[in-house]
Amino acid sequence: MNYLYVCNTSSDFISKVNLNEFKEENRIFLKRYSTDDRIGPHGICLSDKRIVVANNYSNTMSIVNLEEGIEESTHYIGVHCNDVVVFRNNAYIICGDLNSLLVFDLEKKQVTAEIPCGSLPHSICLNKEKKILLISNMEDDSITLIDCVNNENIKNIRVGAYPTKALFTVDGRYAIICESNIGADFRGSIAVMCLKNHKIINRITAGNSPVDMFCNERFCFVSNFGDGTISIIDINFYREDKNIIVGGMPRGIIKYDDSIYIGDNYNNLLIKVNIENEKKDYIPIGGEPTGMILI
Repeated sequence: MNYLYVCNTSSDFISKVNLNEFKEENRIFLKRYSTDDRIGPHGICLSDKRIVVANNYSNTMSIVNLEEGIEESTHYIGVHCNDVVVFRNNAYIICGDLNSLLVFDLEKKQVTAEIPCGSLPHSICLNKEKKILLISNMEDDSITLIDCVNNENIKNIRVGAYPTKALFTVDGRYAIICESNIGADFRGSIAVMCLKNHKIINRITAGNSPVDMFCNERFCFVSNFGDGTISIIDINFYREDKNIIVGGMPRGIIKYDDSIYIGDNYNNLLIKVNIENEKKDYIPIGGEPTGMILI
């Protein structure tokens, strides 16, 4: 894993960043098969030797060949594609304006099912072992669990205000939910939900308008869009261990080795922060860096 691929939503390309040298090595433009003025790459996932991208503005999904570094194909999915995961032979794409999850067969190259979820779905996460999808629904303050074997909605669960992201813990026993409270005067929070009984067992205060997060076995790294900070939260002891000022409007976030990588939507930068000494490095990137994936 020496490369970071970043969706630049307002620039319509994917940045390939060499993490060893911390430089942008290539740009993969997504207008090859589209007549739309705007594409808006927003969510991204890995599928074998390809990456699959959910596009906000063109309502499409792009498939990118990693070896050749080009867009291989694009497919219409539905209005306002926000995020995507791949399980077996299907891509699962959430469409914010349809309040639905669309199932796209990667062999047949067509949408085969539409599954209702909550209002304005924003993120999707896959638990491969349990074969369950976890979706955060911003507009009705809920998360949705979906069985991706039978493609059925299991349950909609109410959570805190404007959940922008929901992830499974590494052991698969809990869901971690980013309750952003966007527009409120008070800070957002990270909720920990037990997946056995679907009860919130704890909430940890984060920064102003937390929007994205990355979790490992112990910590949850949270980008706080409203105050230009990163929260490092211990999910075992339910506390914020560290708050790091990075400036701008932090959005996409991911951890690799001893550093955190953050996309700054305001300054169009990729920020590298050393966790121990908080040393920061910056490189210019495309407009509105959002979804990220390590390869």
